[in-house]
Amino acid sequence: MSHGEVAAVLGVTVTAPFVFALLFLAAGGVPRIRKFLAVACSLSVAGLSLALLSGFLTVSGEPGWGSLVLTRFGFPPFLILNLVGAAVVLYAGFKKTNASRPALLMASIPAGLGLAGLALLASGLLSVVLLWEGVTAVAVLGLLSQGGGGVRRRLRKVVPWLAGDLLFVAGAVLSVVWLDEARVFIEAPLTSGSEAQVIVVMVLFLTGAMIRLGVFPFHSWVADILGYADPAWSAFFMGAANYLLAGARLLVAAVLLARLVAGDWSAALVAIGLASALAGAVVVNRRTVQGYLSGMYTMQAGFLVVGAGLFSRIGLEGALFCFLVTPLFLSPAIMAAGSLLEMRGTGSLGRQRLSARRAPAAFTVLLLSGMSLAGLPPVAGFVGKAIVALGNMDKAAVSPFYALAAAVALAAVALAAVATVRMLGGTFAGEGDAGTVGKPAFMESVAPLALCGGSLLVGLFPGILMRNFTDPGSLWLFPSGFSGPGVVFKGAGAAVEGAVQYYLSWSAVPAAFALLVAALALAVYFASRAAHPSRGTPARLGPFLGGATGEYRPSMEPGIRLARPQGKRGRGETDER
Repeated sequence: MSHGEVAAVLGVTVTAPFVFALLFLAAGGVPRIRKFLAVACSLSVAGLSLALLSGFLTVSGEPGWGSLVLTRFGFPPFLILNLVGAAVVLYAGFKKTNASRPALLMASIPAGLGLAGLALLASGLLSVVLLWEGVTAVAVLGLLSQGGGGVRRRLRKVVPWLAGDLLFVAGAVLSVVWLDEARVFIEAPLTSGSEAQVIVVMVLFLTGAMIRLGVFPFHSWVADILGYADPAWSAFFMGAANYLLAGARLLVAAVLLARLVAGDWSAALVAIGLASALAGAVVVNRRTVQGYLSGMYTMQAGFLVVGAGLFSRIGLEGALFCFLVTPLFLSPAIMAAGSLLEMRGTGSLGRQRLSARRAPAAFTVLLLSGMSLAGLPPVAGFVGKAIVALGNMDKAAVSPFYALAAAVALAAVALAAVATVRMLGGTFAGEGDAGTVGKPAFMESVAPLALCGGSLLVGLFPGILMRNFTDPGSLWLFPSGFSGPGVVFKGAGAAVEGAVQYYLSWSAVPAAFALLVAALALAVYFASRAAHPSRGTPARLGPFLGGATGEYRPSMEPGIRLARPQGKRGRGETDER
């Protein structure tokens, strides 16, 4: 692709979500039209994004469209946002919703997708502020679209979110007034502004980002939102848009700290991140599904802060990896949990446990996404958290504090793994349906499964993401040999570099084994189905397990009489099954 072709594709890509938002707003109240538009929107956004990826990898330089530029830092989260957004639109279009205004709910998701994408690609500080607040406004509309519970009560749920926005806007205003800077990335040396003024701006940026990320002790509002909003709303705005926008703001603020501030804030940031990761791992063990999700969210934010605060090459690459892959397993976890809670009728663990056969896709998604959220191999969440832990071990040569930090990070992973097992055991059972009705819709199951498949692919082949995104993005933020006023940005040590390279080469082995096993299992399955086809009319197609949910005979087959209720049997009559 040429630069002109990439610019044209980018223009269509950033425009398409707004077009579909208007279509959803006009006709999304009709279920059939909503499903059709969801498929069209999902295919359009995903297809255009992948075409843009091809141009980004093949065209030299930084192509763009007007003031929007595809940088090594901005394009990767833009791509992830579009892919996750496409999946959520598909999920929301086919899922039965209790929203009183489904058209407004559906319109809010592509509208938020378009605004958040523009915010990730914009380079001007004023543009980013306006787009950031646009995403917040659309998110509030989507939250209110569900109806019920009172407008004031719903608005109170987003007060911490709005507080984080207020701090970010204040920091942006002071950056323009004090530092005479109107760009997202401020380059040293500054032409105006004192050290104290720079620190105030950085603190406002960092605090605003941490509130939006749900970093401890600002984490309590996350559980309220996840327990009160529609699952489709939560999966997009909390699982993708909010995490990526606030995460980008955090990484930018960390970069500015290293570039502009004379003191080394590394230990303080790492301590804050570790407290959040550990607190999240403890909150995860609440006996509700919403508590599990909110704790995991806080834990992901904590690891992102730790990686960004290490001020080392390996730490930044770990933070970038976590930043990009977290929506690939956080959003599907929220989607699957939403479907699961509606089938069970309760969010409490251990009550009305659902048979895994009733919702096999939800079980698979929660298993894979839970492994990623906890940081277990071989899914993508393991790679990012492992790199962050290795970064702490690498920096232990500077201070013993970082060795303790690595131990705390591993302890958080262990606690989260136990919580994932408890959550699965408390919501699923091998037998019995616990009074459930129906099953999730086909597309309602496919969308989160596809995202979990991407997470598994990245975990097995992390080099794809590292070579094309995290490594170039790290070098784009901090060139080799960078030395700030109070920070020397160092590369990884030989031991850590060797461990990372070993995993990159070793991960292909289990990937090949898993693919071979999956291919053999599918071949055996289809051969068995062909040799022993189901008889009779299937109750309902089950696309994930078994092909059909079972076989049954019509209730009025010839020669079979219906049994009378026990105790009502007439003389000479017998029960015939």
